[in-house]
Amino acid sequence: MDLEALEVECDILIPAALENQITVQNAPRIQAKILAEAANGPTTAAAEDILLKKDIMLIPDIYLNAGGVAVSYFEWLKNLSHVRFGRIGKRFEQTTNENLLRTVEKTTGKS
Repeated sequence: MDLEALEVECDILIPAALENQITVQNAPRIQAKILAEAANGPTTAAAEDILLKKDIMLIPDIYLNAGGVAVSYFEWLKNLSHVRFGRIGKRFEQTTNENLLRTVEKTTGKS
């Protein structure tokens, strides 16, 4: 695999396909100002130390991929319950309102 593309001067480098692509061998030659990890674990721990010493800003994969994980969770819920996203939101809102109403009734002693 040709890894020279990782070493090109750029503002933002986004390794997005494979893990362990930035290692101690090529980290010293990375010229990006920001490295945004879109793949799972594209940078080894030893390479991360080198990049941080070079003042390259790292955006870890766990932060960069958080939106995708959240969307996957909502898709999973939708598939389990066999309902549309709008209906899930409406159900959540209805349950929240019912809980709030019960709490007010319990606190005031009035229904």
